[in-house]
Amino acid sequence: MNRTTDQRIGLMVVITRLAVGGAPQSVLTCIGGLDPKQYRIVLVSGMPEKNEGDLMADARALNARLYLISSLRRAPHPINDLKAIWHLYRLMRRERVHIAHTHLSKAGILGRLAAHLAGVPAIVHTYHGDVLEGYFSKLKSWLYTSAERVVAHMTDRFICVSDALKQRLLAYRLGSSADFQVIANGIDVDFFASGERGGGRRVGTLAMFYPIKRLDLFVCMAHRLRETHADVSFDIAGDGMEAEALHRLSKSLGNPVVFGGICRDKRAFLKDLDVFVSCSDFEGAGIGVMEAMAAGIPVVATRVGGVPEIVQDGKTGMLLPPNDVDALCSAVSHLLSDARLRKGLGRAAQQYARTHFSHKKMLLDINAMYRGLTTNH
Repeated sequence: MNRTTDQRIGLMVVITRLAVGGAPQSVLTCIGGLDPKQYRIVLVSGMPEKNEGDLMADARALNARLYLISSLRRAPHPINDLKAIWHLYRLMRRERVHIAHTHLSKAGILGRLAAHLAGVPAIVHTYHGDVLEGYFSKLKSWLYTSAERVVAHMTDRFICVSDALKQRLLAYRLGSSADFQVIANGIDVDFFASGERGGGRRVGTLAMFYPIKRLDLFVCMAHRLRETHADVSFDIAGDGMEAEALHRLSKSLGNPVVFGGICRDKRAFLKDLDVFVSCSDFEGAGIGVMEAMAAGIPVVATRVGGVPEIVQDGKTGMLLPPNDVDALCSAVSHLLSDARLRKGLGRAAQQYARTHFSHKKMLLDINAMYRGLTTNH
């Protein structure tokens, strides 16, 4: 169909990179759930970075035109950034885009600038977390915050994946409360619930290796609990910028942790866990926590960001203060020693996930938001 006569909504989704992680997976889930009879979808991504893995095969399987821009990279670089804006601008003009929807900080800044210059009628950005604090150096964080405030004036709608994230972002003065909309992440609950439970004694976590994920706490916890739970394996699935430091820490403590690398099959990783752990200093929503709950795994997580919006303390899991390895050890040890409590929390977590985490609700909200924006324009 010729684009000049195509009556479908032209949607361009721009993401910094399709690394193996919660945000990119959520983006692909959304694209895959949109009706191709209503949307003409273009997906634009930068190239994955070292040790992150990628979701390129998943992206190519979608009903969307995929473009990769080599100059779209996470690290600030004046020449590459200008090239990326130029490529995005040309694509948006050529593809006759009605809505530009950006994800992750770098694509959010460059993509919204390009969309504004290209005259795209509606510009949307989703915040999957708060990268303005805890991810970069103070200088980089200041630069990103300043840039976010500039492109905020070009943005028609801000999407947050939790109410806690919305409140945190409002403090940065990016816009008024009316400019923000909360659309919670959704997952394929049935997929994770369908995995057969294994018989291992395992405590694990899934995370990209960023400082804010505080995987050092997991390693320290494993070191302490190994003395009282010698039959338990402590497993970390993931990779990223902190890999070398975490491996060094683990080695210095006698290698109490099994590093599994990038996880290609989350259901297989989760199916025989006794406890899932999230140690983060902040989480926008915590997709890994949601997936573990859907798999029937009791969760021990820090009470940060959007996590209390998905974990019911004492009912579907246990919530702890951040940066408290003593509390972490106590909670995990308690669950490992009490099979009845562990199984009860797991069953309740799975039931809660079935009724609250379905990706179908996320898709309905996204579709309604897109429809509202095109109607207004």
